[in-house]
Amino acid sequence: MQSIGDVIKSADHAGNPHLMSETIGAKEMAVKGRTPIHILYMHGIKQVGAGDSSLLRQGICKYLGECTVTSLGRVYADSGPFALNHAPPELAYMQARIWKTTEDWNASAPFIDRYELAGNGHTPIMLDELNWWPIAYPLKCKWLIPSDSALTGPSKDQLDICAVPKGNQSDTDHPGRYLAYRWIEPAEATELGHISRHATLANRSLKNDLMDWGFGDAVMALGPVQEILTAGIRQLLVKSLEAAGIDSKAAKPEDAGPEFYFITHSLGSYLSLAALDSDWLGPQIPGLAEFAISPAETNAVDYFSAHTAGFYFLANQVELLELARVSAPTQPPTNPPASTPPETAKPVSIKHWLLMRQAFLQHRPSLSPGPQIVAWSDPDDLLSWDVPDIEGVNVLNYHVRNSGFKIPPFFVWPTGAHGNYAKNSRVLRVIFKPTRER
Repeated sequence: MQSIGDVIKSADHAGNPHLMSETIGAKEMAVKGRTPIHILYMHGIKQVGAGDSSLLRQGICKYLGECTVTSLGRVYADSGPFALNHAPPELAYMQARIWKTTEDWNASAPFIDRYELAGNGHTPIMLDELNWWPIAYPLKCKWLIPSDSALTGPSKDQLDICAVPKGNQSDTDHPGRYLAYRWIEPAEATELGHISRHATLANRSLKNDLMDWGFGDAVMALGPVQEILTAGIRQLLVKSLEAAGIDSKAAKPEDAGPEFYFITHSLGSYLSLAALDSDWLGPQIPGLAEFAISPAETNAVDYFSAHTAGFYFLANQVELLELARVSAPTQPPTNPPASTPPETAKPVSIKHWLLMRQAFLQHRPSLSPGPQIVAWSDPDDLLSWDVPDIEGVNVLNYHVRNSGFKIPPFFVWPTGAHGNYAKNSRVLRVIFKPTRER
């Protein structure tokens, strides 16, 4: 396998790790005279607000010494259906509109928080934190959380997230956008907060946190909301290329240029692969025609697919969620002999990235890494599965024990097992430590 630490070490020695092309921005070329290493981080289920990449940034500091972190600002998906003050999609949950006003829809735009990490003489790192959680907030806040307050008992933390006691918080750097938005009125939240708790403490906490606030995201990602999520993520990919100085409209997959590495948690693994698959059209709901992939997004998806050397999955649900994408095999077997070994699994969501990367490598030096997926799972994590063997991809599955409340040998708190991968030194060491120095 190849770690990001190996890439940085090689870049430090070479001075300029990547073949340069006219599409690389002059501004980035000037940073220490080297092309930065590009990391895209995508959060998973249960996300509360921005900043989920903070533990990874701390890991980079610990293992690489690049401790000067500079925030380069926030960038929203802002074109097509995500344009400011655009009419919201006419999606309904049990016949009730999800987004009733343009203000509601403005508050649901996904965004990138961008960081530069530098120091210790290393090649700099550009880290794009992709945030899709604003799209999921209204569904959870307006229905799941209030409904379960009556059934199991209220969760004060989640009611506060949804009601924003201090009021809507505008993003002053981006008028019309919000840092926090009120999906439940305070009076309703107060009333819900006074309901008696019916479920036991542990069961109530698991239902509110793991199922309502967490697994609800995964269920959304399998239906029409997936079209909105992947469209938003594709727009963020366009923004990420533009920030790297690459013209998303003119760039071609075979162009020389920087390589990218995805670090994803939980559902982020599935969504990142789904967004990179320009052949996957999703449920194709008539009312969501505006969210169809655009030419600029197609270029960005193909460019990322060709230039993404590997994925690092911090827990993943690819094997589970692929159950929703069953399809006829591309080449149905015709009476194979009994001695024929079973076909190697190839998740639909991985196919496009794999084919584009393989085509790109045919024209690149042999030192360019082939497609790679490194995945971690905690045996006590209820929402993580190993990645199956995939022909043409170097798949490595690691099993780790995450920190959290436990009563050995009977019980480990599931939310800690699922949420603490980025705190696990074994995980961070594999990603950021050069292979020969571990």
